[in-house]
Amino acid sequence: MDGTVRELANRDDIDEEPTRRVTVYFDGPTPDDALVLEYAASSTEAWEFTSAAVHAGLTVTVDGKVRPGLRRLPCRSLWR
Repeated sequence: MDGTVRELANRDDIDEEPTRRVTVYFDGPTPDDALVLEYAASSTEAWEFTSAAVHAGLTVTVDGKVRPGLRRLPCRSLWR
């Protein structure tokens, strides 16, 4: 394990409760082909992911509308 992976694996706040809904918008070849994905995230995860996603040219919104069954942000430990 390299230092970064080890550091992420040992974080105490990895299981922080999700309080934000992150919505990511992907353009398709036509407007009908657009893809919208929603995830649950902690405030920290949402901030870090949004910063990286916007830098990569994606459109992202964040709000507090977390609902039951909303899946967690993939690889959430990378965004903190």
